[in-house]
Amino acid sequence: MRQQLAIGDFIFSVYQDTDYETWTRTAESGIATIDRAGQHPATQRTGMPLQTISLNGQILGNTGSSKLDRLRGFINKEPQMVVKGDGTVLDLWTVTRVTETGNRLIDDGTALKTTFQVDLQEYKP
Repeated sequence: MRQQLAIGDFIFSVYQDTDYETWTRTAESGIATIDRAGQHPATQRTGMPLQTISLNGQILGNTGSSKLDRLRGFINKEPQMVVKGDGTVLDLWTVTRVTETGNRLIDDGTALKTTFQVDLQEYKP
């Protein structure tokens, strides 16, 4: 089965209706600006910040919430191995946030379309 990404045992895949539409990976310089009276601000390298990944997508049907519950379960657990669909191992990452928005609600409140954002932060022991 082809997959886009795996976080631990959670698979993002078109075939499991858990695909994401956008992937954003952010790496920053670790340079801070320090204000100084009467002078230009000074810059100083403060160390390399941890990288982040943000995934955005949607799940159609009434199973979106239960699928995202599995991802929410990673928030308070140990870091998870993240592997891209092409086999690239990104090492350990922590799930820091899962945002879920239900759309097209039916009479019992079940969402037939669920949009989501999953935020990860690189883990360095």
